[in-house]
Amino acid sequence: MRLEYEQIEDSFDDTTHLRTITEQAVIPEKGLLIRTTVYSPHHLAVSTVFVHGAGTHAEGFDPN
Repeated sequence: MRLEYEQIEDSFDDTTHLRTITEQAVIPEKGLLIRTTVYSPHHLAVSTVFVHGAGTHAEGFDPN
């Protein structure tokens, strides 16, 4: 199964030079997969969370 991620947040901090991108993917009939990636000048960190649910787009976060 190939997941289609939708970006729900993208932020950059001028002081610390950290960029954070949060994305979501709907897993049909199971729930949502939330992925957050933190980029710094020296490191990369990724965190994922699975949220149980019906697995519909209506459950997801609205990026607007």
